[in-house]
Amino acid sequence: MAYRQTDKVAARLADTRRGILNAARALVAEGGFAALQMSEVGKKAGVATGTLYRYFSSKEALCRELFREVSSREMSVLADIASGDGSASERLVKVLRTFAGRAVRARRLAYALLAEPVDVNLAEERAFFRRTHAEIFARILEDGIESGELPEVDVRIAAACIAGAIPTALVGPLAPQSHELDGDTGRVVGEIVNFCLRGAGIAHAAGANDIDERRTMA
Repeated sequence: MAYRQTDKVAARLADTRRGILNAARALVAEGGFAALQMSEVGKKAGVATGTLYRYFSSKEALCRELFREVSSREMSVLADIASGDGSASERLVKVLRTFAGRAVRARRLAYALLAEPVDVNLAEERAFFRRTHAEIFARILEDGIESGELPEVDVRIAAACIAGAIPTALVGPLAPQSHELDGDTGRVVGEIVNFCLRGAGIAHAAGANDIDERRTMA
């Protein structure tokens, strides 16, 4: 008779896998992907280092899964806002402010996701999620143009520019050695938001300097 995994065993395996990912995320949030060593993940998760390889074939596989998971959660937050109520400009402000605001509140994790030098596999993941960012902005711009609220622009190019401007602007402030965010984080967020709004044809929007009080990066 073929072995069938019981619900109890499946739940235990899922819990262990979840614990490994949580431990890996905590290490990256403290010191970036460079701090993610399998032996340290094992210690933090409370499992033997050898056990990690039953769930993830390599450190690279663990990093890739973690990158996908955290980035997907961030994309989900932004996509929910983009498809919500409000005018196109209101939704654009909320998405921009949430993206930048969550990053500055979880600066080490955000720097790892957005800018830390990584291997080719993670670079591919980063490029994929950059395109996903652009698609979110494109949908808002299309809504605004269709309603007559926003001026006619090449949506694909404008969305790509906005999606690229945010992480590029955040690289310096988020860097581990930077102290730019030690003081007025609202100013940094506001400058990024207002620059992107001008690129979309909006001179300024109320609340651009406010940081969304949603939870930080997952």
